[in-house]
Amino acid sequence: MENIYLRVKGIIKKDDKYLLIKRWVDDRIPDPFIWEFIDAEVNYGEAPDDAVLRAIRELLSVEGKIDRIVYTWSQMVGDSQCVGIAYLCSIDGNDEDNIVLSEEYGELDWVEKDKVSDYVENIYVLKDLEGVAL
Repeated sequence: MENIYLRVKGIIKKDDKYLLIKRWVDDRIPDPFIWEFIDAEVNYGEAPDDAVLRAIRELLSVEGKIDRIVYTWSQMVGDSQCVGIAYLCSIDGNDEDNIVLSEEYGELDWVEKDKVSDYVENIYVLKDLEGVAL
C-alpha cells in the first residue's frame, strides 16, 4: 500500500535571526539531540496553514504568524513518501520572552542565516535553505 503524509516546517524569523530548537531524538546515542526548525505532521482534515500555527503554539507556547511559503519538499522514508511545506513565520516581539519549550525540546537559539549550518546537520534542509531568499 502506498503511504503519503504531509509535514510542515515553521522557519521563525526575528530581525535577522532564525529560531532553532534542539529536539531529543534517541538516548541510545552519544548526542541524543538534533537542532531543527519547528516541524510537525499535518493531522487528517487539518489545513497545512493551521498545522504550522498549531505546531508553534504547542512547541513554543506562543502564537505565530505566517509570512509566506518559502519552499516545498518531497522525500521517500522507507515505503512512505513525505511531502512538506516550509513556511517563513514570525512571532510577536513581546512573545519572545514568553516562549516555553515543550518537553521533547532541550533548548532554543536565535541564529543568523550564515550560522544555521553550524547547528542543522540535515543536508536536505541546508540545501533547501541555500536557494531560498529568507
